[in-house]
Amino acid sequence: MNYLYWMIICFGYIGLMLFFSLKFKWKKNVTINVMACLALSSELVKFFNRIREITNESGRIIGGFIDAKALPLHLCSILIFLFFYLALTPKKENKAIISFATSVSLIGGLLGVLVATSGTSFNDVSTYQSMLYHASIVWFALYFIITKQVDLGLKAYIRNCLVLCALLFIMVWINGALHEDYNTNFFFTVYPPVDNIPFLTTKYGWYVYFVHLIFTGLVALGLLSLPYIIIDIKKAKKVAK
Repeated sequence: MNYLYWMIICFGYIGLMLFFSLKFKWKKNVTINVMACLALSSELVKFFNRIREITNESGRIIGGFIDAKALPLHLCSILIFLFFYLALTPKKENKAIISFATSVSLIGGLLGVLVATSGTSFNDVSTYQSMLYHASIVWFALYFIITKQVDLGLKAYIRNCLVLCALLFIMVWINGALHEDYNTNFFFTVYPPVDNIPFLTTKYGWYVYFVHLIFTGLVALGLLSLPYIIIDIKKAKKVAK
């Protein structure tokens, strides 16, 4: 039942954010600044919620560190750096960054809400942080798509695919360095986000799983970009005539 409540909360939140941003015609820089603030708030909540205290033999606290699994290295978390870059460079075009951020925000955000990898407990701060952050990036992506301020055509699709594949391979190395000690699973390159997913499974070995993971990402980006790619093809045919 908690899952249903969270779906209502998240999609209601997305709807309200879209209503206000579209009704009051927020400019691109306003939308980006709001998203940067939401991302910072989310990351601060995660940071302080994941601090692990170090105690000595007498039980006295002598230090603290953040859980490695809380590092902003998941696909949706990496977007935080892009949001701040966009906020700090308002006069630049940044079309490529906006294209990648929009694509990943919509796909990753929806999956983050629907899969609920942080659980659905109303007694866990991590659930609030994860659900509302993923809902926020879905709003961000939908706003840019609805207001037609993003290019998701063929060139953008190819570029986004290359960036995503590069990040996936980088995360294989990062997880290789951290997983044994800290059980990290950034970009879910170690094992699937949840059990019993038919296609994303390690049943046939890790190599098959990793290929399936890449294929899933490319297909998801392709489906999102398909309407824009069709428009690009039609324009190219008109020019050729």
